[in-house]
Amino acid sequence: MFTPEPGTPLAEYYDQTQSRTGAVLSRRSLGTLDAVSIGRYALTIGAADPVHYDAAAARSAGYADVVAPPNMLAAIVEWGIGTPEAQLQPDGTPLSGDTPLGDGDLGLRVMGAGEEMELVSPVTAGTEVMLETTLEAVTPKQTRVGDCVFVTTLHTFTSAQGAVLNRNRRTVVLRNPLQES
Repeated sequence: MFTPEPGTPLAEYYDQTQSRTGAVLSRRSLGTLDAVSIGRYALTIGAADPVHYDAAAARSAGYADVVAPPNMLAAIVEWGIGTPEAQLQPDGTPLSGDTPLGDGDLGLRVMGAGEEMELVSPVTAGTEVMLETTLEAVTPKQTRVGDCVFVTTLHTFTSAQGAVLNRNRRTVVLRNPLQES
């Protein structure tokens, strides 16, 4: 099996993270989804169906209240008031994100490598949303541009009662820092 070149930041990351495969990294409440947030998101992405912003239209369609566009849960990175700029990483993501990027001092380069969404159940206003993040895979690969580690996390969104609403599988690829020349 391929492993990153020993003594590199990528090898250190792989050694620290690979053994955590299958672990639940976090489980937290995202709060209660409200009709205004659903309507704003729908209008922002151009989802013009009135079930996203008109409660009467949503009820006529069989929903308890306005229904979120299918990708809304996965699209919201920060559910709170936000992260102060001083606490953001150089790529603009919070230090305490759900992707296990390891020790920031390693200086690894990170790039998105794909996302899959499984839309299980519609989400309506008034739903308290929970998020569980699991480290699903840490896979080293030799590519034409050098050593890489692909990290896949599974994000499972549920209601407070435990009903699965949405599953998102996100993969990022990590590479060693650029060498000064």
